[in-house]
Amino acid sequence: MSASKPTPPNPADRVRSSELPVAWIMMLGLMVAIGPLSIDMYLPALPAMAESFDVPTAFIANSVPAYFLGLVFGQLFYGPFSDRVGRVKPLYIGMSLYVVASLVCATTNNEYILFVGRTVQALGACVGAVVTRAAIRDRLSARQTAKAFSIMILVMGLAPILAPLLGAQFLEFFSWHSIFWFLTGFGVLNLLLTKFFFKETLAPENRNVRPAKEVLSQYWDLLKDPTFNYPAIGGGLLMGAMFVYISAASELLMDGYGISAQQFSWVFGVNAAGFIALTQLNQWLTNRFRILSLLRFGAMVQVVASAGLLVLGVVFGSGAWLPLVLVCIFFCIAGLGLTQPNASAIALAFQKRRAGMASALQGSLMFSVGIFGGLLLNLFAVNPVLKLGITMFALMGLGCLLVWRIDKNLNLDDAE
Repeated sequence: MSASKPTPPNPADRVRSSELPVAWIMMLGLMVAIGPLSIDMYLPALPAMAESFDVPTAFIANSVPAYFLGLVFGQLFYGPFSDRVGRVKPLYIGMSLYVVASLVCATTNNEYILFVGRTVQALGACVGAVVTRAAIRDRLSARQTAKAFSIMILVMGLAPILAPLLGAQFLEFFSWHSIFWFLTGFGVLNLLLTKFFFKETLAPENRNVRPAKEVLSQYWDLLKDPTFNYPAIGGGLLMGAMFVYISAASELLMDGYGISAQQFSWVFGVNAAGFIALTQLNQWLTNRFRILSLLRFGAMVQVVASAGLLVLGVVFGSGAWLPLVLVCIFFCIAGLGLTQPNASAIALAFQKRRAGMASALQGSLMFSVGIFGGLLLNLFAVNPVLKLGITMFALMGLGCLLVWRIDKNLNLDDAE
């Protein structure tokens, strides 16, 4: 009787060695970059778009929360879908939808069609964030996941640095429509990356086979799971506050302080650089400190910075010295470099068969906070600095409180 052939290694097996698949992680970062590119690249164009549509800048800025709305509901769909069918098919569907919606935004001259196009654009773009986080969880351990998210942010983090600069350059030579033509091309690039370089990471035996009608109950089970809810909701509040800043930035800095589109893009670039720098420092720190300790420290940095912004708004109002306002905003954003990789790693650590759902719910929570915070901004009839300070401090303070509720004895090495 002939000897049985050895079983070939499964490409979906999780990496347990100390060596990370850096090239693969960087490719995932490029795929996720479609999100920040889509959000940040057109921000310098908001005043020009408002003039084109003959509406106030604050009105056309509603296209930002319209985009967040698509991110919330799109992720909730792709999460369970990717747990059931694998990671590749959702990428094809989402990126194709993104390309079509970007074409609509590029060719419209109606502000309401733009809002719809932005929402649909987000419904497509969010697949990248869901699938890549889940794919990393498929392959890597919890500590490796925290490092992988830091590497991925290094790539995707270039988007918020370059996107406003690139958008401002497009405005120098072309109309705002050209920005959406560029985004259409980036969507096509993501389809090509999926086709030629993204391999399935979710083995058939690890797929979620529970009936689709139980999706809502599975999401509810996730929200009740203390290994998920505190890091996911806490991290979502901390990250969501950044999206509040994105919604308010054009009105605050360009209309309020009168800075140019080029200067605005540099402000965004510096903030993003701080975010990236701390994510890379986080890679080194995870070898020396507990992930939970780093998460808590980063949350405290964000709370202190948002409190500073609040004080400036109370004491000086619209006359607050711009450099001090920018310093506070910088640390609010840079602190995400410690909170986001580590909150994501903890939230996903114990979610083996529902990593896609966990990734989706985590992402949806972030953008739900962004939508809620954007609405909250409009409730305060106060100066723009105070308005942003109140909103960011409230969200970051609550997020920090939840982060400190995470069980300090949680052992991530026990995660499968």
